[in-house]
Amino acid sequence: MSQIKTDLYPEAMRGGGRESAAFKKAGKVLRAEIISGGTGLFLAFFIMGHLVLESSILLGKPTYNVVVGLLEKTLPIAQVLIFIVTIAFFFHFVYASRKIPPRLADRRKMMELGLSIKKSRRWWNQPKSDIRLKNHLETSLWIWQVRTGMAVLAMGAFHLFLVMWNLFSDMGFAGHAGLTAQISANRVGSGLWILYLLLGITVVTHLSIGLYRLAVKWAADSLDRKSIYILCNLIFWVFLALNILAVLGFAGKVSL
Repeated sequence: MSQIKTDLYPEAMRGGGRESAAFKKAGKVLRAEIISGGTGLFLAFFIMGHLVLESSILLGKPTYNVVVGLLEKTLPIAQVLIFIVTIAFFFHFVYASRKIPPRLADRRKMMELGLSIKKSRRWWNQPKSDIRLKNHLETSLWIWQVRTGMAVLAMGAFHLFLVMWNLFSDMGFAGHAGLTAQISANRVGSGLWILYLLLGITVVTHLSIGLYRLAVKWAADSLDRKSIYILCNLIFWVFLALNILAVLGFAGKVSL
């Protein structure tokens, strides 16, 4: 059997047992996959719930204040949840970043691959090669998952910092700690609507692709791939619309 070796997966070889280096390396890869997939799934469901709650601003500022009051004072879970989400966010980045090409030259190749696929219709010719490769959906999704993941890391970390600052202090101007419709509207109106719009687009794209790839990876034997793709497309469009409407709602442009 010929050996198979990549940067992500260990060598496949005959022989060896539980004490072999190959077995231990495979175990580490599996644990990393479980951690990155588990934290990704948790964050995906959190973000979907978060967008649903944020969209309560469309029903008016009083309704939004009731929702945040329930989460911050009545229950309260917002203060605990922000720490859990922050930890899961950075664990997910650390373990999922194994799939990002580590070298700049490799990242350039990935970008070239993405552009080649984008420009192709049915077939494209690989430069300096006789191999003809078909436009491949899974490869395109992986490339976009990497791109959006890097964008979400930067913008998401900034957003988490702002929310944590708001939850535990008056931010130097609010007069009290905690989220309110007015504080959120002021933040959006200060120019951060651009950040939240871009963050929403990238994070919804990232989670939709992530859910699709998770389902294909772990449930392909029991679920139809086409059905998974349709469902994840539906998730993308529904939550993208919710994000856009919520940002417009905080900006005072849309209400129900």
